[in-house]
Amino acid sequence: MIVNINEDYQVKVDNYANYTLLKTIRDDSGVIKTGKDNFPMFATKGYYSNMSRALNACIHLMLEDKYDVMELTQYLDELERLEAKLRPVMKRFREGD
Repeated sequence: MIVNINEDYQVKVDNYANYTLLKTIRDDSGVIKTGKDNFPMFATKGYYSNMSRALNACIHLMLEDKYDVMELTQYLDELERLEAKLRPVMKRFREGD
């Protein structure tokens, strides 16, 4: 099963409760690359034991995508903003863990 997080990230859930965080591959112009089958190409960003951990890793990767350099306070503010956006979803997964 595939769970889409946003346009760039998704989590692939295997039958044995393995959660693989995937990110779309884009070319230099920002267009999503496609394979021979015309489906988007993905890079594996990590393997996690549950969805909550995969989402937490995704939040940090989203920040890395958006900023090359950040002040600590800016990083913490952006981290809080993204966590707040995903907090209801993450809470539901923690309850099921």
